[in-house]
Amino acid sequence: MSMISTQMEHYMVPNTGSTARDFCMLERNLLSHLKLALLLSLLSSSLLLRARLVPEPEGTPSKTEDSTSLPLAGIQLAASLATIIAGIWEYHTGYRDIRDMRAFLIGVNPHLAIMTVVVVAIFATCVVLLVAH
Repeated sequence: MSMISTQMEHYMVPNTGSTARDFCMLERNLLSHLKLALLLSLLSSSLLLRARLVPEPEGTPSKTEDSTSLPLAGIQLAASLATIIAGIWEYHTGYRDIRDMRAFLIGVNPHLAIMTVVVVAIFATCVVLLVAH
């Protein structure tokens, strides 16, 4: 029993200062990344299925071409997976910094780069969909 106790002490962080608040911030950021990933995967699915919030009247041709829906859905799915990877990356690096008692308010460069690619993918999808209509 004492061996398990000693191993657990390595992963425990004393709750001093703002440690609990910082850990809650890490969890909240991870959940925000997961929510964004779910929204991007929903957008990908709706592009593949040509789903609309307002259905088009019967007999009118679809304005979204089949040639653009598949690549856009693939881009959104890739952006969704990249968002999950970025969220997990940020969570683990932040948790490691909390455990090692280092300041971690400076954003990590890989996370920023991945999220920049995701933002560009979202913006490009918006532009393509607006031009198609």
